[in-house]
Parts: sequence; C-alpha cells; structure tokens
Amino acid sequence: MEHDRETKLAYEIADILNDRKSIDWHIANAKKYSESFLRDKLNYVLSKKGIRNRAGYYNRLIQLHERYSRD
Repeated sequence: MEHDRETKLAYEIADILNDRKSIDWHIANAKKYSESFLRDKLNYVLSKKGIRNRAGYYNRLIQLHERYSRD
C-alpha cells in the first residue's frame, strides 16, 4: 500500500533527524512529495557539517521549496 510506504518513509526521516515530535508534518510531506525529493533534501542536510539543528534545516528547505516552487 502506498500509505504504508509513505508512513514508513516519514518515520525513517523523522528518526534520522531525531524529530519524532513533528511526525505529522513528515507524513504530510511524504504524501505531498516524491521519495527521491525528500531523500535528496535529507542527504543534503546530512552532508553539511556544523549544523546544530538538522531537523530545522531540513524543514526550512522543504518550506522554501513550497514557497518558491511551481510544482
């Protein structure tokens, strides 16, 4: 089922970012965006050194995409 895959992806991202408190937001993103898009953003955040709040940085990247994208 697609729903289970999206939920699994959302929990995986939330766990990697230590951000379970925002699981509803992660689930909504998994339903809205492709897995490859979300993984690209996650990998970008994980590749950056010196970021103290990776979850916040990841969330900001998604928000900026929402604001400036024509998807």
